[in-house]
Amino acid sequence: MKKMLNTLYVSTQGLYLSKEGETMVATLKGEKVSQIPLLNLSGIVCLGNVLCSPFLLGECATRHIQISFLTANGRFLAREQDGWN
Repeated sequence: MKKMLNTLYVSTQGLYLSKEGETMVATLKGEKVSQIPLLNLSGIVCLGNVLCSPFLLGECATRHIQISFLTANGRFLAREQDGWN
């Protein structure tokens, strides 16, 4: 099985990303907007006011899914990668 390098770019301001089972759920103002299997992701780039739950951060670290945080204009702020073995 070949894993494709799929990066999700999130730019919707006020979006909240969380873990639900084996998927990542995106909610906006309490309403589910999208749901993506974590198996399909190799990276997540959050632009601006995008929040991630601690459980999603931990699961992404376990699965070696890199999460990057940038300003709304694209200036680098922080990156979380391979934090756990």
